[in-house]
Amino acid sequence: MFNKDFLNKLTILYVEDEDLAREKLAKTLKKLFKKVILAPNGLDGFIQFQKAQMNKEPIDLVLSDINMPQMNGIEMLENIRNIDEKVPFIYTTARSESEHLLRAIELNVNHYILKPVNTQDLIMRIQIVCEKKYFENMLSLKQKELENYLEAINHVALVFKMDEEGKLTFANKSFYEITKYEETDLEKLSFNTIIHPDIPPEFIDKAWELIKGNKTWQGNTKFIDKDAETFYINNTTFKADHDLKDEFITIGFLTTQENVEKREFHKKVIKNIQEFNKKESSYKRLIIELNNKVKEYEGSVPNIKKELEEEKSKSLNKERQLNHYEMQMHNVEDKHQKTLILKNKEFEEHLKMARQVKQEKENISKELRALKESMEVVKEQMEKLEESNERKTKRILDLNEIIKDMEDKS
Repeated sequence: MFNKDFLNKLTILYVEDEDLAREKLAKTLKKLFKKVILAPNGLDGFIQFQKAQMNKEPIDLVLSDINMPQMNGIEMLENIRNIDEKVPFIYTTARSESEHLLRAIELNVNHYILKPVNTQDLIMRIQIVCEKKYFENMLSLKQKELENYLEAINHVALVFKMDEEGKLTFANKSFYEITKYEETDLEKLSFNTIIHPDIPPEFIDKAWELIKGNKTWQGNTKFIDKDAETFYINNTTFKADHDLKDEFITIGFLTTQENVEKREFHKKVIKNIQEFNKKESSYKRLIIELNNKVKEYEGSVPNIKKELEEEKSKSLNKERQLNHYEMQMHNVEDKHQKTLILKNKEFEEHLKMARQVKQEKENISKELRALKESMEVVKEQMEKLEESNERKTKRILDLNEIIKDMEDKS
């Protein structure tokens, strides 16, 4: 079954001189792999491989025909092996040729497939080969990491192995430095040689019984070196099977202040190595993601350029329309300006007339006020005359009554 997630991370180089066969198989491969680089002959294939190396975009597998013009598949593989001794290689060919097959084996070719190619079988072989290389790389990295850890431990930890009798069968560099023994002394050394005489025998027997029962013993133990000087080790001892024989391993650390500080320093070193590995892995993933984004952006550049040209064309048309409208607006503004000047003149004339009318209105108002005042004076005079007339009339009436009375009496 295909691991599509795994295949989608691979870049392969496919070299085939038959155009129809190359394009047909490439169409299928491009659906499964991250990137498929095509080449029509061995020379171009080798050039494409070199370019990928220089661009730091390594090719994960080379799929190639053997019989090709300019440079055949065997010659191309020879040149590639001068650059990369481990890149997986699969041949596709129309016929099986023993001399080519032998040379291909010498050049560490992975598979040899006869045409016509069974696509599913080919992809499965590619997956198997690339997975094998991937796990080998991972194993190599882990082994290197383990070697670094062991090297760090070897500088700070005392390690020695014993058989069932307590005889030492191995000791590391720190053991010899601390105990002052030489490697040539190993054959005559035993646990009883280095354990301090102050340790009670029953304590030692109890510890051995515990360890031989497949349990781990831990504690701070007193030892003596070659010069009979005392040193203390915080150690762990456990049983391990080796070549059908029981083997007992002790790993310990000096408990003096100097060595404690040294041990703590190396712990920090190991921790820093672990953190660095995590960061390195994170950075690698980030670089892959960024490279993928860059490729996406590069793939979209032609479309962006096309859209930019279209936008430029649209912008130019808009600019022409704008200039046309500006010209029309300029003409309209001139027309409006002339109209505005006429209207301003008319307005000034109307304003002047309005001022005259207002002045005349004020004058009339003044005249009306003067007439009103005059009428008030005349009215007062009329009222006085009326009052005077009323008095005179009354006087006349009174006189007439007096005259009438006098006439009646006479």
